[in-house]
Amino acid sequence: MIVVAVVGLARSGKDTVAGILAKKHGFEHFDFYENVISPLMKAQGKKPNKKAAAKFGNEMRAKFGMAVFAERLLLSLKGKEKVVVTGARSLEELRTLEKEAQRFYIVKVEAPEAMRFQRRSDLDPKKEEDFFDRDKDDLENKGLTEVLRTAQFTIENAGTLKELEEKAKALAEKVEAGL
Repeated sequence: MIVVAVVGLARSGKDTVAGILAKKHGFEHFDFYENVISPLMKAQGKKPNKKAAAKFGNEMRAKFGMAVFAERLLLSLKGKEKVVVTGARSLEELRTLEKEAQRFYIVKVEAPEAMRFQRRSDLDPKKEEDFFDRDKDDLENKGLTEVLRTAQFTIENAGTLKELEEKAKALAEKVEAGL
């Protein structure tokens, strides 16, 4: 199985890159929030949103270890050939996925702060301070700083969608060639 983990700060374009890889390059997209955290929260009668999910994620990681969500996600990845994963926040999560992959890549997506704040959705904090506090939590408490440092590839997402599609295509070609 080829696993591409797309990482970055909130609203950097991770899901867009993953969507391009899925739609145009044959990868199956799995997301920690959509496929693991949100369903677990709903099963416990909790309403998922990004702020509540961050708190829930912190609690679950403290109780069951930093790889708890990756271990659950692996159940969905069995038998897949090419997957792209978004939403990982720690090296433990990534290393858990890497153990099951034949080829594993970490791709960092970067975008300017102003663009990221402008891209926020209804799930995101409305206030700028709250939005960027989530970055701080991800970087300092969950280990995203180390995750970003380990990326083999970086995609700058400060241009057009067409430019991003070209960058994703180049990435897919490298990954499929085993580079």
